[in-house]
Amino acid sequence: MFISKIKSKTLQDLLKVLSGNIVAQGIGFLNIIIISRDLGPEQYGIFSLLLAIFTVAVQISDFGVSTSYVKYVSENLSKAKGIFVTVILSKVALSLIIIVALYFLSGVISDFFFDSRKYQKLIELIAVAILFQSFFGVIVGHFQAIQNFKVFSYLNITHNLLKLLSVIIISFSFSQEKHLEYFMLSYAFVVIFLIFSISIKNYKLFRYIKQFDFNYFIQIYKLGFWVFLSSLAVMVIMRLDIMMLQKMSNSLEVGYYSVAMNLAMIFPLITTSLVTTLLPKMDEFLKNHTVKEYVKRVLSNTKYVIGILIILELISPFVIKILFGEQYIESISVFQILLVAFTFGVIINPISLVMYSINKAYLLTAMNWVQLPLNYFGNLLLIPMWQADGAAISTTILRILGGLYIMVYLLKVKK
Repeated sequence: MFISKIKSKTLQDLLKVLSGNIVAQGIGFLNIIIISRDLGPEQYGIFSLLLAIFTVAVQISDFGVSTSYVKYVSENLSKAKGIFVTVILSKVALSLIIIVALYFLSGVISDFFFDSRKYQKLIELIAVAILFQSFFGVIVGHFQAIQNFKVFSYLNITHNLLKLLSVIIISFSFSQEKHLEYFMLSYAFVVIFLIFSISIKNYKLFRYIKQFDFNYFIQIYKLGFWVFLSSLAVMVIMRLDIMMLQKMSNSLEVGYYSVAMNLAMIFPLITTSLVTTLLPKMDEFLKNHTVKEYVKRVLSNTKYVIGILIILELISPFVIKILFGEQYIESISVFQILLVAFTFGVIINPISLVMYSINKAYLLTAMNWVQLPLNYFGNLLLIPMWQADGAAISTTILRILGGLYIMVYLLKVKK
């Protein structure tokens, strides 16, 4: 009876997160369509690379806390406020360090990727937004940890809605040559409005500002260290294709690849919903079930995922032409290759959650850091031959090999 109730609650939470993610990502996808059509493949390639640089910097400032915070708070709900304040204060310090580093490296980064300092000022500006993105990450993680998935979904939807509103205003209010810069700034800074709104509604939390607890800090960052190393490797791997395409080819190929990648993110929408819902509940589930049972339960859904993959492969040419226009016809083959990688991730990512519960997160970290140089050399070999298609093939091979390693390892776990 108790287990059936847990299952029911889990399903309800999953539906909340999934529906919220569908709406949020749907709005986000509309943003991508508007921006990519407005800028064209070459300019959109530049936008994607700048966004990749910003995203990596934000990930470094997170230090894996977004995941470790959820796990730690879900196990210590009575101390949630104190933990929240501790994490916020620690993130201020860490974010400032990353901001200063990115600010002073902006010229070098612009030179390295674009062979000029044309985008130095823009990189300096978006560096400041790292602080606000870090705040927002903790806030979203907090509602996930206390399993308030309604607010969690609301925040993600509103965030993307604000982006969409800013993109529409920019498209109609400013000259074409300003669009790339203003699109990038809106993506970086629009989160400020949400933070301000949440701060006003929860102003009483400021009275806990002096309650920095060093023990919370150590526990969260200790757990977050392995998550950070793993997620940083994954984040760099996901952006490495774009960066290497820019260096070894041109912005046009980056534009084709970026459109395909964003369209392929349909599958991670499902994965993110599963992970978000299951992470706070994983420890409780494993008290009553074996690891092997959990893995087999997830694998039992493989046939449905493969069915969806086949359908998407068949309709992909029509989808890209309709959504992005003839100018992105070169993205079709890239999208079809990436679909295989992301389909595999729908099955593997929920399975990999077990690694955290059995304290084997370091194995994921080791695997991801092994994948990073392999992806680099794969791109080095395949990009000159097949451009954006080559980068997609390298990514797909690595994701499949990594997923097989996780699955085989967990099936051997006896407890």
